[in-house]
Amino acid sequence: MDKSNFSERLKELMFENELNAEQLADAVGVSRTTAYRWTKEPLQIKRDSLIAVADYFECTIEFLIGRSYDDRKIKANACPNFAKQVRKIMKEKNISTYKFERTGKFKCSYLNDWEKGYQPVIQTLIELSEYFGCTIDYLVGRE
Repeated sequence: MDKSNFSERLKELMFENELNAEQLADAVGVSRTTAYRWTKEPLQIKRDSLIAVADYFECTIEFLIGRSYDDRKIKANACPNFAKQVRKIMKEKNISTYKFERTGKFKCSYLNDWEKGYQPVIQTLIELSEYFGCTIDYLVGRE
């Protein structure tokens, strides 16, 4: 189930900025087909692409996926390694790897995959932010 309104918000931002899918694709470094598909159907957009789109529009990821109406312009920081950021939050919340696997829907192997450079998709980011009780922007290290 898609808990994101990413496609709708993206279409709104593109309209407001007079962009088409080709221009967006060139701006964020994805194929034109990928950018077009983002506007037409739920797609498992990955972390790096989501960050690139939010950075391009200078908005929060929360706004971009429709979880916030705060459309103020922001300049985000460079994002740290995702696995390190998740481990940092786990430490802040006093969540062990064991507890992470037992109380969340997450496997410890996810941490290993993220350390190897695999990128979580938007649904995983939403679920993690809900689990940790933080924004997606904080989760990925943008704030």
